[in-house]
Amino acid sequence: MIHIDAQNLRLLMEINSLQSFGAVQSYGQQEGASSSMFTSMLNEILGQSSSYSNVNPETLGSQNLQYGGLNQVFIPSTLSAALTLANQNTGPSQTQSQPLSKDYGQLIKQAATKFDIPERLLSSIIKHESNFNSNAVSHAGAQGLMQLMPGTAKFLGVKNSFDPEQNITGGARYIRQMLNQFDGSIEMALAAYNAGPGNVKKHGGIPPFKETQNYVKKVLNTYNT
Repeated sequence: MIHIDAQNLRLLMEINSLQSFGAVQSYGQQEGASSSMFTSMLNEILGQSSSYSNVNPETLGSQNLQYGGLNQVFIPSTLSAALTLANQNTGPSQTQSQPLSKDYGQLIKQAATKFDIPERLLSSIIKHESNFNSNAVSHAGAQGLMQLMPGTAKFLGVKNSFDPEQNITGGARYIRQMLNQFDGSIEMALAAYNAGPGNVKKHGGIPPFKETQNYVKKVLNTYNT
């Protein structure tokens, strides 16, 4: 006679209830999964229960066990697959931790048009400033998509640097100012954006700062690709 301990019996009841209420709906919607899922888990637990008393819990694979206190609890692989799939379908999307450029495409287009800047240039700057992360903060305190320093943001009329529209608009306004100062030179405007217009004027071109030189090169490479 096969015995199922109280812990596994309770697990079976919970699994059956969860399936009934749609807690594993994403898995159950697959063809044939809904009708066989509970039966598969039952068979798996019955098979596990018949030999469980003779097995040292420490030797069982971590894939089949979940430690939740003093007792080891058997988790059927069928349920594990369902939970894994559910987590994949409901987990944070890529755009929440690292947004893609298309998410701000309309804002970039509007700002580029308003300040007469190549849309691709604006997009390239954002790519290398924050990698399209609107919540980015540098070690120096620069904030948002275009990494505006608090003082610069205030000067540009940006009240919230973490607001994508305000940040992109403010950054585009500043790029236009730099282009105007340096006779439309994109290289000089980028250098000024990174190191400040004072340093560009002082050195009569891109300052001899490794960071600035690499920045200009990388942005231009993305812009011209």
